[in-house]
Amino acid sequence: MSGSFISSVRFQAKTGQEEVLIKAVSQFDVSQYPGCHSHQIVDAGNGRFQTTIVWDNKDAIAAARPELIKFLNTLRPMLDEISPELGVTDSISGPIID
Repeated sequence: MSGSFISSVRFQAKTGQEEVLIKAVSQFDVSQYPGCHSHQIVDAGNGRFQTTIVWDNKDAIAAARPELIKFLNTLRPMLDEISPELGVTDSISGPIID
């Protein structure tokens, strides 16, 4: 596998916004982010989704973070709150172990 670092964001679509959200998330273009190898969208059912992005390394995602936040901000109107503590997104990132 190319890349050694993964970032992932979990979110919940507002009722009736599932298809619009999938279309919007699908617009993520890996070629616009140096060090980005792939982008996957997981449909966990019941309007729950997760994206996973494979990066070269931690530095690549750090450099892309401002643009990633801008991209996520375009999705926020389509998202329901996961919890008061998390808001509308739950992100995690780290090195690939295996």
